[in-house]
Amino acid sequence: MKKTSLRRELLIPVTVLVIGVSVAIAWVSMKAGTDAVQTLTQRVLTDMVNRISNATERHLEGALIALESISPNPKTVPREQVFSDDMHTLEVNLWAASGLFMNVNNYVYYGGSDGRFVGVYRISSDFVQLFWRLPGEAQREVYNVNSPGDRSKMMRTDGYDPRKRPWYRIASVTDKPVWSPIYNNFTSDFPTITLAKAVFRKDHTLSGVVATDVTLKVLSDFLKTLEISKNSVAYILDADGHIVATSGQESPVKTVAGMPVHMTATEMKTSLISETYKKSFEWQRQILQKSADVPPTRQLELSVGTVDVAVSSLGSKQGLNWLTVVAVPRSDFMSGINQGFVQSAMIALACIIFALTIGLAMVERVVRDIRKLTNAAEKFGNGEPLPVMDIQRGDEIGTLAQTFVEMENKLRFDKLTQVANRESLFAQINYLRKQAERNARDVDAFTLLFVDLDRFKFINDNYGHDAGDKVLVIIAERLKAAIRDTDTVARYGGDEFVLLLKETKSSIDINNMVEKICALVEEPISLDQTIVSVGVSIGWASFPDDGDDYVRLIKIADGRMYKRKRDRKSSQMHLV
Repeated sequence: MKKTSLRRELLIPVTVLVIGVSVAIAWVSMKAGTDAVQTLTQRVLTDMVNRISNATERHLEGALIALESISPNPKTVPREQVFSDDMHTLEVNLWAASGLFMNVNNYVYYGGSDGRFVGVYRISSDFVQLFWRLPGEAQREVYNVNSPGDRSKMMRTDGYDPRKRPWYRIASVTDKPVWSPIYNNFTSDFPTITLAKAVFRKDHTLSGVVATDVTLKVLSDFLKTLEISKNSVAYILDADGHIVATSGQESPVKTVAGMPVHMTATEMKTSLISETYKKSFEWQRQILQKSADVPPTRQLELSVGTVDVAVSSLGSKQGLNWLTVVAVPRSDFMSGINQGFVQSAMIALACIIFALTIGLAMVERVVRDIRKLTNAAEKFGNGEPLPVMDIQRGDEIGTLAQTFVEMENKLRFDKLTQVANRESLFAQINYLRKQAERNARDVDAFTLLFVDLDRFKFINDNYGHDAGDKVLVIIAERLKAAIRDTDTVARYGGDEFVLLLKETKSSIDINNMVEKICALVEEPISLDQTIVSVGVSIGWASFPDDGDDYVRLIKIADGRMYKRKRDRKSSQMHLV
């Protein structure tokens, strides 16, 4: 019989057991971390792609609003408004329309069927160009102007005829607003798209076409500000596969025969764009066609490895068929988990004698924290606030937990006031509504208070936007102080806030809260060199009495707020 030692007999099975336990621990940790990352990735990508689509649609909606301000749709106004092609009247209207959304569509113009042309191009707040061509004239005059009617400085003349332009031809044969293909603006290399709309005289004959240019550079600039991950890319493309905007550094424009040409996704050198488009073409086409049961996220195997992709359609309300795509390499999310796996293996080998006892404790700690992260990811996806995870770790799991918190702050909180943003408010309302659907017998009512500040514009105009920002921060703190810990303050936009009050019992409670908020908010505010005050108008809507979705509730609360504002102004006028 071969001799052996008790030490060896004990050491070998213990070593095998420790290694086996360490491997099992590493596998459980890796699997749990992968599941948590996958859940979070899908939620984050879906939220991000929807955020991009919503922001883009707001830019496109601005073009429609600009044209509607010149020639309103008869369906949206109480009575028919006859379009006037008087050039001086048009000049004034175009001045107003071009200033509505200067960062997106600052060039608004009109081309008449008789060759007349009026255009206002707000290049900056102090540099405005007026384009002017009278009926029957061969030349168009271009002025540098300061106000409507100013003709003091002529810059040049040209032979521009609006009736020969593509935007005029395509719009003049239809009674609906139409978009042009993407092209490069004649004054720069920035990609641009034009929205044009035919306008008619009272006898329904064609008067001409009003149009506005939408600069797509602002979309690329917006995409570049998004913080998704180190190697991710976000881009927008049209139905033909042409790149509209991208967060990457590669330009989507190439030069052919001396002319700029917009590139398709397959022509891009950025592999995350070209490969993603090629491998998900059919899927993207189904989303563009709004096919039922098509998931918004997928995993693709590309040359860079596994990539998580989210796609969303946008622009259908504005008459465009565009897609938003966000692609993130899985390695960006998994790097910390992979590094933790290697470190765990090395520690297990180095501490083999103590690994069994210490390893079991570590497993429990890791799994417990991973469960917290997974639970937090699920709550995040449901619109609930992240629970207090109390993960005090300096390793990758701690970093991941901190990333959860930072990500919630970026996606759910207003950067200036640090209260909830609009998307977070909507998510919380939807979550409360879903809870009510699950507990139909015991519905917990909640109320929205729509808060609008009066005289805030006066502060901005007279003391500057820094003072206005300080006022908004102070008002947000006062609103938080006025409500319970279970309630929520959200910045809805500009100087508007919405308060979500849970478990509201009666209209008396609501009115008491309104009076409390008014008294608190309207207290004087001390700025650096002066004391200011703002007024407040508040409207409310309760679930489920006033509606069962946030759109209706916001609309009702907003309407009541404006009624209260009108009542206050009316009473002030009577007092005067």
